[in-house]
Amino acid sequence: MQTPIKSLVGKKILVTRPHGQAKALSGKLEALGAKAIEIPTIEITDPINYDHLDDAIRDLMKYDWVIFTSAQGVRFFMSRMAKLKMPTKILKDLKVAAIGSATAAELKTAGKDANFIPKTYLSERIASDIGDVSGLLILLPRADIASKKLPYLLRQRGAIVTEVAAYRTIVPLQSTRELLIQVLESGIDLVTFTSPSTVYNFVRLLGGKFSQKNMKVACIGPVTSQTAEKLGINVNAVAKVHTVDALVEAIINEIG
Repeated sequence: MQTPIKSLVGKKILVTRPHGQAKALSGKLEALGAKAIEIPTIEITDPINYDHLDDAIRDLMKYDWVIFTSAQGVRFFMSRMAKLKMPTKILKDLKVAAIGSATAAELKTAGKDANFIPKTYLSERIASDIGDVSGLLILLPRADIASKKLPYLLRQRGAIVTEVAAYRTIVPLQSTRELLIQVLESGIDLVTFTSPSTVYNFVRLLGGKFSQKNMKVACIGPVTSQTAEKLGINVNAVAKVHTVDALVEAIINEIG
């Protein structure tokens, strides 16, 4: 996607993505002249235990579909397969779905092309467009606090769904309420959210209240946007596609 030739010079933008992912967004914003301030509101870490995920991986060949809803899910899943000495080549005989291009790219890095990617990067589109799943066994390795919408919709269509926690999202210790308030009060032009978890923890850090004042908010997609609106945050811009490039484009169109 080609970014429009506009400028974000002088704009202060808060990036709430976790460490390790924030630079992908911050770098693009800074290349356009913005000052990107990183305060991660989520940290990706191991699940409390791997028992359920390990059991699912050992029984992997019994599943008709494995559905990944994030690149993080793929990374933790593959890491666990390696730990259990399970060769990734067994994925070649499985049908695997990815919610979007970033997730599909992570799968490809592991040597597996996604068998299905919905045209719109939404969980409901996976459920509606993946085909007939009645009676099929489906594995969902996701975050511990992932939305229940996808498994619900799949079960409504007759699928037998196994959900396992591949990773957890927690509030980073270094991201304190005091730091976040200090940065917000310094004059932020726009706050970015790239997942529902970034929104939940942002509000949690602020004690449940967020005074936007002159700040605008941009979200990477409709699910994140809906979460923000539900928590009382007015969303000004939503990426058309669930990618960092599309988010940057939405930001430019809003404040560029």
